[in-house]
Amino acid sequence: MRIRAITLAVASLIAVTPAHAYAASPPDPIAFVRDGNVWVRTASKTFPVSRHGHAVWPRLSPDKTEVAYAESGNITVAYIGGGPENVYTTELTHGQDAGGPAWSPDGRFLAYRAGDVYSGLLTILRLGSAESGHVAGRAGGRVVAGRQERAAAPRAGFDQLRHANTLDWSPDGTSIAFPGGDCWGIYDDCLTVLNLASNKETTIAAWGGGGAELSGFATTPRFSGDSRKLFWTQQEDVIEQPDPSPLRIYGYNLATEQRWQVGADGDTVPVHLGGGRFVVTARHAGTSWVAYLSGTSHTWLVPGEQADARRG
Repeated sequence: MRIRAITLAVASLIAVTPAHAYAASPPDPIAFVRDGNVWVRTASKTFPVSRHGHAVWPRLSPDKTEVAYAESGNITVAYIGGGPENVYTTELTHGQDAGGPAWSPDGRFLAYRAGDVYSGLLTILRLGSAESGHVAGRAGGRVVAGRQERAAAPRAGFDQLRHANTLDWSPDGTSIAFPGGDCWGIYDDCLTVLNLASNKETTIAAWGGGGAELSGFATTPRFSGDSRKLFWTQQEDVIEQPDPSPLRIYGYNLATEQRWQVGADGDTVPVHLGGGRFVVTARHAGTSWVAYLSGTSHTWLVPGEQADARRG
């Protein structure tokens, strides 16, 4: 997967954002999915945003007044700043092939993958504009060419999160992380960080082919607030064991290449808050819950999954 053109409008997003204080308590608001609909949890109430049962991967805007998500394969943005009595939505795409969206740091653009986790086009959509489609050289167009149609073979025992077609835009505006990319020419599964200015892709994790013997996947990438670390959900085969390893969250220092586990086995879909604190999805009381993770301690917030939050 290669970038054909990156415009000045996109490159201008490369700017360091101010540091945020660490969250000492669960953030407000939190967007999440329950029973196929997007919900928002605030300090005072929890309310639904979508009602059709086909929504996934909500992402709060930088100012926390809107939430973007994919519904039936189309990107929708809902205004939530007026509370549950004043929610209104706008469908931005109509191709029915969109994965989970990610906001640019300034809130002017949305990025998403058109296609599945194994193939597709990275798309950047300019908000407040009709510009979209296969327009190389313009922000708001499809900026990655070379759709790869080869899909990995099914892997019995692997979690459905291997199909999580989500990405993340770094807070400093320089990079986008996503499953797949040029590394698909070498590996069966991989996670990539794309530098928007240089068009260089860096493989962060990979399985199968290229000397990597284990099978596995890495999805749901999220950057740290300073853009220096990347976190994701991972699962892999363990040699001489009948079943894959548990789902785990891993952190990765992009400069030193140091890797470590975050939280407990079974924690997934990390949102980094700073100071060893995260919002995650985990199993609790026999179902999926949104949890506030501080060190190794979980605070169970609300039944649901695929949560998103903002620092500060």
